[in-house]
Amino acid sequence: MSPNIHDISALKLKLGRTNGKPASFLVGAPFSWNAGLGVPPVNGFIELIRERVAIEGPKFSEELEARLSGEDAAEQYQAAMSFVFSVLDADVVTEIVQNAVLSARKAGAPNLDPRSGSDGDPAEWSITQGQRGLAHLIKLDSNRFSGPVFTTNFDPMMGLALKSQGIRYQPYTIPQEGSLNAPISVAQDDVNIFHLHGYWRDSPTLHSPQQLEAKRAQLQASLEKHLHQTNLVVMAYSGWDDIFTSALANCLSSDTFSGTVTWCFYNGSPAEIREQNAALFAKFKGGVQQERITFFHGINCHTFFDELIADLGFDSATRSAIETSPLAGWEVVSKERLDAFDPLTGEEAVRFFDGAVPTLRHAISPLIPRLSHSATLVDRVDQGLSNTAGCTMQLVRSAGGEGKSTVLLQAAVAAARERDCVVLHRPSPDAGLNPDVVASLDPAHHWLLVADEAEGFIDDLWQCAVRLHEAGRHNVTFLLAARDTDWLKENGDQKGWSGRLNRLGDLVLGGIEQGDAELVVDAWSEQGDAGLRSLMAANSRDERIKKLIAATKAQDVKGGDGSFFGGLLETRFSGPALVDHVVALIEPLRHREIDGGSGTLYDALLYIANCHAVGMPGIDKHVLAAICDLHVGQLSSGVTAMLGQEMGAGQSRGHILSRHKRVAQSVLTAAENRLGTDIGEYWARLIRATVEVGHSHRFEPAFHTGVMNGSAKLTRTLPSEIPKTRRDEISLSAAEAAVAAQPERMDVVCDLAAALRQAGYREEAFNLLKDMVPEIPKKVDSARNIRGFFFEWAACAGNLRTRQGFAENAWLAAFSLCDTPKTTVTADNRHKALAGMCDALAALAIGGPGGDFAKGRRAAATLGYDPVNDPGGKSDFEYFAKELDRLGVPEPAGPDEALSWLARVSSALSDEIGDPTIKRFAQAGPLTFNLLRDSLPSDPRS
Repeated sequence: MSPNIHDISALKLKLGRTNGKPASFLVGAPFSWNAGLGVPPVNGFIELIRERVAIEGPKFSEELEARLSGEDAAEQYQAAMSFVFSVLDADVVTEIVQNAVLSARKAGAPNLDPRSGSDGDPAEWSITQGQRGLAHLIKLDSNRFSGPVFTTNFDPMMGLALKSQGIRYQPYTIPQEGSLNAPISVAQDDVNIFHLHGYWRDSPTLHSPQQLEAKRAQLQASLEKHLHQTNLVVMAYSGWDDIFTSALANCLSSDTFSGTVTWCFYNGSPAEIREQNAALFAKFKGGVQQERITFFHGINCHTFFDELIADLGFDSATRSAIETSPLAGWEVVSKERLDAFDPLTGEEAVRFFDGAVPTLRHAISPLIPRLSHSATLVDRVDQGLSNTAGCTMQLVRSAGGEGKSTVLLQAAVAAARERDCVVLHRPSPDAGLNPDVVASLDPAHHWLLVADEAEGFIDDLWQCAVRLHEAGRHNVTFLLAARDTDWLKENGDQKGWSGRLNRLGDLVLGGIEQGDAELVVDAWSEQGDAGLRSLMAANSRDERIKKLIAATKAQDVKGGDGSFFGGLLETRFSGPALVDHVVALIEPLRHREIDGGSGTLYDALLYIANCHAVGMPGIDKHVLAAICDLHVGQLSSGVTAMLGQEMGAGQSRGHILSRHKRVAQSVLTAAENRLGTDIGEYWARLIRATVEVGHSHRFEPAFHTGVMNGSAKLTRTLPSEIPKTRRDEISLSAAEAAVAAQPERMDVVCDLAAALRQAGYREEAFNLLKDMVPEIPKKVDSARNIRGFFFEWAACAGNLRTRQGFAENAWLAAFSLCDTPKTTVTADNRHKALAGMCDALAALAIGGPGGDFAKGRRAAATLGYDPVNDPGGKSDFEYFAKELDRLGVPEPAGPDEALSWLARVSSALSDEIGDPTIKRFAQAGPLTFNLLRDSLPSDPRS
């Protein structure tokens, strides 16, 4: 049965859907044909071959014509190129390809040497209407039309079309093994172009059937990776029998493939298409049956994109803001555009006060107070505009939730309305900063480039500074904001900015001053009860202002959450009131599906909140994209922007997080206690997704450790408003999921034991690790985590609360530090094990102050004291030492004597061990502690 073949209106409808998969593109030879522009179609290419072969003599021309006789156009092309390759040589093939490509240079354009490593300027080439239309479409809506672009063409015109729109492109060819060896681009100004049959310069090109059909084992897996969650739109491509088409057919039949294919035919007759492409339909039979490929007829690749753009419904102000911006992914902020915005409503102002992410509409609204930092920043902009010595950079930095995004936008709109400059604003952190474009900005204008989350493009920003400095330019001012910790982690302060531009003093936000507090409280008051919330109970304006200032100063900001927004929450919401408020916001999200993905915005919010609430830097965006069945480039529009309108979700260094940790905690409390949601199920899915994504993506350690090894900590890191029994159950769900996802690892089993122990399943925890002893050699991380395994087993033994358990606790703790595990003893190993020994030996209380048990406890307290490497544990060991002083236990003369006391108490403890598995370890011989000795600071008491 032949598949349905739809018309152009159906194609426009499919590609124009807001909830569709983002589109990548495969374009073939006709995409580069443009009558009258010198770009040769197949017959023109053959004429070039004839001309070149004629140079070799009549004999060669006669042989070529014999090869071409009786073949159709496509077969003639392959036969001609095969002839040149076999009879002449590969250099002649390259020469013909380059001459064909260079024929697309405009008349009068300077000569371009293919050996220069450059494709030249777009203005020098005859770029086709279709190529320009596709590049224009990608610039206008890079979320839906993100690339990459695959092409069988050798020429650079598609890349040059992108470059003309301010979009960076990177051409790639397929190496011999067949993998698409390139990073997956998610930035809005960075598109990969895969030249499937080679590139016109610095690359061999493929022409003959033997070359095109050669087996490339890695291609399918590589193709799946680059087409994950995208819709491949195929245009001007006949689907000839090459390895790429075969690999694509295999992808469509694969259970693991998550993309779709939209195949366009130029022919307007479905009947003729079916007749002429029977072999192609047979090849894609599996994809047709699984409804992963659809076909369309009557698609002119040169006019279609212009028609689609006209039908997509961009409002004129938005389209103009994007089109007139030389930087792809950025928008022009003009007075005319600002005046066209609808005024902010009081309800929207209240949502902003509650934590919604600010936009340009908030920045121009009189309902949102302009705090003193806004005026300061406008003054700094003026300094940049008036500076004639060089370009200027102004950075606003703070923790999250200090108002930097708002003040940045307020300064931007003030400049757009009141200053003589062109304001370019980056609306999404997915948009990059293209140094080529910045370096070529029109020197007749002053440009103000405004970007939040600037830590994401520090290297490009540096290249901009270098190139502008070298060109002697002074007409560009960078107005930037970043989380302070993110800027430092990305080495933002390690660049020599002052040598390349005028870096004004950083504007550091934090807390709130009296005058600003007055403005904030007055703005709240204008919105009545909804604006003031809990402050309605205050007797006067002055009392409200005092409460806001006091609440802001009382905030704990060690976790990176700002004192300003934390104070706002504290002032306007009591704990229960914030949960009430969150319930009202998130309950409707349960019914709002994620555009283009699976699940709801409520689900996405809970994954974000689970990570932020327990101290992680948010959820890695690649993991959230996988959970939501989205391409990572869709997160900004499909999830973050939607949640930002209500809950203030944002991005930080590749992670998605809520506006404040307290908000995240309230979300979890509301979900568990009020909406009946099982948070444990979300943790299990989060862990599985992290493992799956981890096969191809490297995580920040704080996120990976928090997800994969944080399960046992959930009992204490989840909000205390969730009952302890539920927190224990969630902890166990997460720990069990981690073991199921990575059964080859030891550390996740230890985490499960810890979760069981803390939940009161004492014997189960002890036996879990005891039963794992024979499996230790099989664990992939046994060498790295063996000491941690024995320490956790020690803790489980002590948790049995029996005399034998305490003895096994102390002995296993000592064993975790001895020389039998051939790994380095770390400060963390030392602190945990020696503190555990102090507690266990105290519970045994055998002998007097001069006995082995008392002296062994003193040894543990002495050796564990390390204020340099373990300042957090200093107070523990000081407490133990004072108690031992009170009991009259002597102190060792030095580390060597302390280690000998530790060895003696270990031998004494072996007599108390009853468990046969532990007994076998103890009977292997006395414990020695040379590795522990090597790990000690020079003087444990220094």
